Amino acid sequence: MRRECGPGLGGAEAYCANVCAWLTKMGHNVTVVADKSLLPGLLFSRAPVWGRGSIFKNLSFFLNAGQVLKAGNFKVSYGLSRVAPVDVLRISDPLHAAWLDLGYRNSTKFRSLRPRHRLLLWMEAKAIREAKAIVTNSQLVKDQVQHYYSTDAEKVTVIYNGVDLKRFRPMTQKDRVLAKKTMGISDNATVFVFAGSDLRRKGLSQLLSAFARFREQPFILLVAGSMGNRDLKKKIEEMGLNQNIKWLGYVKDLERLYALADLFVLPTHYDPFANTTLEAMACGTPALTTRQNGATEVVEQVARWLVVERPCHRNITEALEGFTTLPAQERRLLGEKARRVAKKFTWQRHIEELITMLARHSIPITTVTEV
Repeated sequence: MRRECGPGLGGAEAYCANVCAWLTKMGHNVTVVADKSLLPGLLFSRAPVWGRGSIFKNLSFFLNAGQVLKAGNFKVSYGLSRVAPVDVLRISDPLHAAWLDLGYRNSTKFRSLRPRHRLLLWMEAKAIREAKAIVTNSQLVKDQVQHYYSTDAEKVTVIYNGVDLKRFRPMTQKDRVLAKKTMGISDNATVFVFAGSDLRRKGLSQLLSAFARFREQPFILLVAGSMGNRDLKKKIEEMGLNQNIKWLGYVKDLERLYALADLFVLPTHYDPFANTTLEAMACGTPALTTRQNGATEVVEQVARWLVVERPCHRNITEALEGFTTLPAQERRLLGEKARRVAKKFTWQRHIEELITMLARHSIPITTVTEV
């Protein structure tokens, strides 16, 4: 269950598509409950989204998805967003109670009284309370669910994201040079990549402030997922970074972008587990992120200094300069280690852990030993 399901729609939407594909491959009958599904050949029960604005859209899907659940007579229901009541609820979107604290530190109490936030908090609490079991994609979010909703630890299982290792893989040095040349990037430039559409939450402004103090030359930051906004572009101009920032908008072949980069940077204020971090690592590109990203639990296996405590420009600048002062050989070894760590997080491992969790909670789903 997800409002939209399919590749190219977003991280959680792609996750929905992958889980459906794996379970179908294992012989299970899968029905997608969504407002929009891009998965031809799979059963689809529509839970329509009505109205305009986030309040009506969120509420209408929540209510309509509940009606589909009641009528569907499904053996197992797997909710991938705020829906209730489901057998298993997976929390991969920012936990709203936590985001109010992390993203609005100076006005949390007042913001939580606004209708949109009250609705999201109500749906979140109901979904967590009524689920038989909860899956989080990081220990960070498991701890937050326990803290904000007094949930028993036994009810919450951490299952890390999977990554497609065939799609996300390193480039040869020859292909990397060619890819940089195609994009008009000089061979001696250090290439940083940032990916995301929620620029405020992902910390792009803080990253730009860090680059304004950055001493490495030449360098370029490739921004995927957005064409920016007026305020950010004005900030870039004032900082004298016009020649260093390239806006790419939507990028279909993100794997190519990751693989040509020297370093992936995501100084996020909050991400339960940013898929982009693991995807970049699978491409042999080390990732720099913050303690507020659940993917930190994977990044730290490469190098602890790749995780900064807070998304402030001073911390980010120090980490960037630490990376660029590394000898070329050490950078290469760091990328190779990132790939080795990422290879542990396969989709098969994810599905096997999911089914094991279902069995532990006595939720009926059969397993297939070989996929």
